[in-house]
Amino acid sequence: MVCTGGSSRRLRRLPDQSPLINVCAQFLQITCGIPMNMEGPFTDSDDSSHHTIVKGPNEPSVILLDAQVFWPALIVLLGVTGLLLTFPEASLKHMQSVHHYLTHDLGWLFLGAVFFALVWLGWLSTSRYGAIRLGPQNAEPAYSDISWFGMLFCAGIGSNLLYFGTTEWFGYYLSPPPLAGVEPESLRAADWAGAYSFFHWGISAWAVYALATIPIAYVLHVKQTNTLRVSAACEHSLPEAFKPALSQIIDVLFIFGLVGGVGTSLGVGVPMLSAVASDLFSVERGMALDTAILVALTALFSYSVSAGLDKGIKLLSDINVGLAIVLLLFVALAGPTGFIMNQAADSLGLMLQHFIEMSLTMDAGSDNSFAANNTVFFWAWWLAWAPFMGLFIARISYGRTIRQVVIGCAIGGGAACWLGFSVLGHSTMAMVANEAPGITAQLAAAKAAGGSLDAPQVVVEFLNYLPMPTVVSVVFFILSFIFVATSLDSAAFTLAATASKNLPSDGQPPRWHRLVWAFVLAGVALSLMFLGGLTVLQTASLLVGFPLLFVMFAMLRSLMVDLRQHHTE
Repeated sequence: MVCTGGSSRRLRRLPDQSPLINVCAQFLQITCGIPMNMEGPFTDSDDSSHHTIVKGPNEPSVILLDAQVFWPALIVLLGVTGLLLTFPEASLKHMQSVHHYLTHDLGWLFLGAVFFALVWLGWLSTSRYGAIRLGPQNAEPAYSDISWFGMLFCAGIGSNLLYFGTTEWFGYYLSPPPLAGVEPESLRAADWAGAYSFFHWGISAWAVYALATIPIAYVLHVKQTNTLRVSAACEHSLPEAFKPALSQIIDVLFIFGLVGGVGTSLGVGVPMLSAVASDLFSVERGMALDTAILVALTALFSYSVSAGLDKGIKLLSDINVGLAIVLLLFVALAGPTGFIMNQAADSLGLMLQHFIEMSLTMDAGSDNSFAANNTVFFWAWWLAWAPFMGLFIARISYGRTIRQVVIGCAIGGGAACWLGFSVLGHSTMAMVANEAPGITAQLAAAKAAGGSLDAPQVVVEFLNYLPMPTVVSVVFFILSFIFVATSLDSAAFTLAATASKNLPSDGQPPRWHRLVWAFVLAGVALSLMFLGGLTVLQTASLLVGFPLLFVMFAMLRSLMVDLRQHHTE
């Protein structure tokens, strides 16, 4: 039997491509802003969308590159990446200093912002504004509920569900939060470990995505702006005299932030994929295997990006939702189902009971930096992804009401994460209780002086303890692979849309443009992985999440102006 122990809570044993020359010539012409009437990768004809794009007599037949956004963002990204690779030791030292300042001195700002986002969304969804439809009053949703939720969930969570769902609770179990007042490795520590996993991936986190989505969706579908950019949702918050310059800065910040956030996700997802591949194919883990995995990922999401929203992202999301459901059901039924459900209820109840305390506690005056090292990092990471998710979810939310988007994103996303974390995390807890050899060895290594948890290897040991481990590992690898690819091609699509001119609300950025960002994302991720270390990944999220926090509130203020005008017209 696997993970035996019944319902006991004992844990004391715990496509069509143009020739290269033609593509280069077209790229130069578009960069210079010269419209061209031609078929190929610069038109929307390569995508079969739910929305048929019908161009009017005065509308451009080609999407132009916005050089004022594209080139500054690309130059900054390449420059920063070059510095990191040229001076790795000095870069790591400076990143550690910045990490400490942002988490310990400004952590309260991240906690307060996320808590405010949740409260404000609760008000918005229950107010008269919640009934506003994103589009004409008779508009029908562009995608089915399942496809819509599948796309937003896969883009927003990616392989993090599989990685953190299996491993995050270990850290809290070995070092419980100060507010818990419990002994490490105790039964109560296990309850708190599950509670904090739920907290970091629950409704507060997904509320950050929803907060970014509503202002962009309103501008895109109600005001029917002809651009898919974060700056368009900040219109009423920008002084008129400085609006063009500030808009450009906001869009460049957004691109920089998204690339940093994606790099952090890859820094987590790729080592996990490498560990599973190493176990399956008996290949040595290391930078070479990580690079090979990243190359394969780039190939897959480059195809998906070039295929477009419906043929690529939607298809991969639909496949992944099905695979995820099958995997979670198998794990839940193969393991101690009663234990999983009981432990989930205990952790959820504990989180709800201490929700406000967990949301606003910074451990001030204490030597313990639990909140700074964990909650602040996660909130910064979610904030770094938020404008991207806002653009992406807004793009696919045509025809839905504001209330539906808030509920689907914040509550639906949080509940789905709770389900995944319950099955994966609590199954691993049961393995610890039953002294599964591989899991026990990893736990002992983490407890040793100077030791640390090899989280990717924990995932491998978890899979090997299940029935039919080879089959499950293959399914897990495919699921993780597509999860990462879906997040990346969603990001590449959004980056290309941000750096494009005259893009219709239901249009697709040019294929070549999407591919450029696909390769940029892979390059930055490889650089962060080369530097190595959790601090690098955490600091990348903190650095990009901090300025975007202020962009989010500029979007919120602008939205409130629009909503008031909406009800006075």
